[in-house]
Amino acid sequence: MIEYELSESALLQLLAYALEGVEGVRLAGPRKVGEVLAGRRRAARVVREEDGVRVELGLVARYGKPLPELGREVQRAVGEAFRATAGLKVKRVDVVFLEVEPADAP
Repeated sequence: MIEYELSESALLQLLAYALEGVEGVRLAGPRKVGEVLAGRRRAARVVREEDGVRVELGLVARYGKPLPELGREVQRAVGEAFRATAGLKVKRVDVVFLEVEPADAP
C-alpha cells in the first residue's frame, strides 16, 4: 500500500481546480484586515477528520443562476475532485454565498 500525505496548500489548490469547472461561482477574494482579526470565516477551509474531510467554502456567485442549484454543483464538483484525484472521502461540503455579483462582472 502506498502511503502519502497532502499538504493544506495542495488540498486548497485541488479545491480551486474543482471550482474552475463550475460556471458562475468563485472563491471569495481577500478579506479586510478587521474581518480576519475578528476571526471571521476564511474563503476556503479543509478540515481533516478520521474518516474523511469536511470542506467549508465562502463563495461569490454570479447573478442569474439559482443559488441552491449552484450550491449543489459546487458540492458535487468538490466531492468528485477529492475522491478521484486524492482518494479522499468527502463527508460534507458546506457552501456559504458571501456575495452575489452582477451577471456581466469580469
